[in-house]
Amino acid sequence: MKKNTGILLILGAAHSLNHSLFLVLPPLLENMSKDLNVSFQNLGIIVTISFLIYGVGSLVGGPLSDYLGGVKVARISVGLSGASTLVFLLSKDLVIFGAGMFLTALWASFYHPTSNNLLSKIFATDTAGAMGVHGAAGSVGQMFTPMIAYLLGTQIGWRYSFVFFGALSILTALVMGQIHVPEDVRVGEKVPLLEILKVPNLWILLLFNVIVGLYAKGIEMFFPTFLSINRGFSGQLAAISNSLVLFFGVIGQFAGGRAADRYGSSQVMLVSSLGVLASLLFLLLLPLHVIGVIIFIVIYGLAYFSHQPAMTSLVGVVSPKNLTGMAYGMMFFFAFGLGSVSTTIAGYLADVFNLEIGFWFMALLSMMGLICSLIILKRLRR
Repeated sequence: MKKNTGILLILGAAHSLNHSLFLVLPPLLENMSKDLNVSFQNLGIIVTISFLIYGVGSLVGGPLSDYLGGVKVARISVGLSGASTLVFLLSKDLVIFGAGMFLTALWASFYHPTSNNLLSKIFATDTAGAMGVHGAAGSVGQMFTPMIAYLLGTQIGWRYSFVFFGALSILTALVMGQIHVPEDVRVGEKVPLLEILKVPNLWILLLFNVIVGLYAKGIEMFFPTFLSINRGFSGQLAAISNSLVLFFGVIGQFAGGRAADRYGSSQVMLVSSLGVLASLLFLLLLPLHVIGVIIFIVIYGLAYFSHQPAMTSLVGVVSPKNLTGMAYGMMFFFAFGLGSVSTTIAGYLADVFNLEIGFWFMALLSMMGLICSLIILKRLRR
């Protein structure tokens, strides 16, 4: 096995577990709500705060990878986020649950900008393809998370679902010690905090990212619950449906990465935005709900995940090499931090009206994302 292929596999496992720590929550949302005796809105607030931390932390993780080394920062992130799940064993109310989410999100926040900065340096050519493989490898693991989390949560308790994936994260951090990549770290140099804001065309990419983060976080959080309450699916079938979205996401990651290198990242982002909007309209408008859900799973999985390698590659292209880590930090802050506000909004809409209204809100956001992608195509034909 080639050295770089091995690095992609290890980082793919780390990427998967970084998301898995949060994918435990959606299929067990009703269980947690009843056990902790809290509303969807209150859980949405906790998740919003956690993802704000997840986003703000990426502003730290990106520059740290430039100045301390990507491998070191990634190992710290994966290992300590996994260890933080032990707090859930003590969770008897919303306060302790929130503390567990806070610590997990804090340490997990360093990973994304660090790994993408690392990959952009290792794979100077065919960057989008490497990003696609990294994302797809992560999605392979992620697609099993909802099913495993649901089974563990219903059989032995939702707390142990968090701890299970936390333990796997710790083991992966130990394996990451086998990654040896020469890195040009710049300890002691001044961090260019404001210089990144002067990079041409970065603002439109960040705007697109926050819109994508808004609808994606809301869908990720409430899709299984939407299927259970609004479409009459069993809890197990809803969890399987969530996993199938991630299954098609694997294909989307591979296809998006290859297409971006061949046809251009901005073109892929436009097609992705069209697909996401179409998938939500099928889900909400088709009178045969089962058919609408099936079409949504396939199209959304392919479309949403295909934009990720294109987006990360484009950020690397427009950013100066000495600011790449900072640019990726900003990117994930906008997507995971500011974008997470939608979980609170969707939770509010679900409590006051119903989740159907919440998903119409996601459809409106996806339309805004489509408009933004048209602007990107006009400005950045690459």
